[in-house]
Amino acid sequence: MASNKLPKIKISRKFKRLSTPELGATAKGIVFTNDPDATSPIYTDTQIYGLADDMLNTHISRQTNPSKELTAKETLQRNTLTDALDDNANCLEIVANRVAKNEGDINAGLGVVKRIGYQIAGRGSTKRNVGFVNSGVGWAQAHEEKSKKGIESHVWEGGITTAKGTPPTVLKSITTCEADCVFNNLPSGAIFAYHHASVVPVSHTSKNSTTGISHSSDSKTATLIPMNKGRHPIFNFNTENLYQFGEWRYITIP
Repeated sequence: MASNKLPKIKISRKFKRLSTPELGATAKGIVFTNDPDATSPIYTDTQIYGLADDMLNTHISRQTNPSKELTAKETLQRNTLTDALDDNANCLEIVANRVAKNEGDINAGLGVVKRIGYQIAGRGSTKRNVGFVNSGVGWAQAHEEKSKKGIESHVWEGGITTAKGTPPTVLKSITTCEADCVFNNLPSGAIFAYHHASVVPVSHTSKNSTTGISHSSDSKTATLIPMNKGRHPIFNFNTENLYQFGEWRYITIP
């Protein structure tokens, strides 16, 4: 006789291994408020977001003024946040398994976990959030994923716009080696937008390849720069639009 017992739903704890900006973005992407099933987390969304903001602010301060004290403070705040996320995950596992049992369908329980914003253990890696991950009076912080592990550059264009959904006239463009960017000195109440492109060198291209024509990678927006046999990037200086940008992202500045 076949068993009707459903497999247990387990929530991934891979968020504990994320970098501080990624951990903050993940925490701020979890929403219990007004959920019809997961009504009683140990920590409210407001509490979780407050812990994430405190940690992110310390992280930014440590980048500007490195010190042992700020490093220790950030570590403590990371541990506090991950413990809170872990406690809420324990509660959510109970709720999700109860919903699955009541419905006789594991997908009903999985749906609860997914809409809250946690990841299911064994069903893909924890994917970090992209876009605006933090903000304050006159500033906003954004995170973008790497297109390829290894050497790459990141190009950011951003400016003030009149409305969300209306791309700005770009006021500034910058190229960095990092995947996070802080936009500051912005007027409160203004709508700011940016878009981003990764620039990735590609090895083992044709010996005669000198065009540097840009492409989009299979999984993420990126400009692929061919490299010759000497492993030197090569591109055509006369190319008008070398970069392949992703979508515009918008935020109203606090």
